[in-house]
Amino acid sequence: MVTNISYIFLISVLLILGGWAFKALISLAQGKPIVINFKNPLNLKARWPKETKDK
Repeated sequence: MVTNISYIFLISVLLILGGWAFKALISLAQGKPIVINFKNPLNLKARWPKETKDK
């Protein structure tokens, strides 16, 4: 049980670090500055529609 949890944690860390490295390579190839966001490492955003106020 502990081994499975540690493997899930290890795989998650590897995927996050690999994603950061891939994103950094793409930024370098495009000539943009590298931005690393520690609060939102996977760059997840809310996708639901915002409420609009009709007048």
